[in-house]
Amino acid sequence: MNTTLAGKIALVTGGSTGIGLATAQELAAQGAKVYITGRRQAELDAARADIGAAAVAIRADVSRMADLDAVYAQIAKEEGRLDIL
Repeated sequence: MNTTLAGKIALVTGGSTGIGLATAQELAAQGAKVYITGRRQAELDAARADIGAAAVAIRADVSRMADLDAVYAQIAKEEGRLDIL
């Protein structure tokens, strides 16, 4: 396992499918803790299970400012910082 990003905190919007999921998987493989967002809970749950313990899934619609505020508030509370967006 490559640990280039060990200890880093990442956020991938749209991280439950497609390019976002592939990006989240790679960030986790390199050692980052990855927060993923998406609009569909079932896809988020599947992505979280696929990525593993390094992932945290947050249901959010990034076109809604209130959802983005909630995502950033959760990360700030749990991690205190965000290294990769």
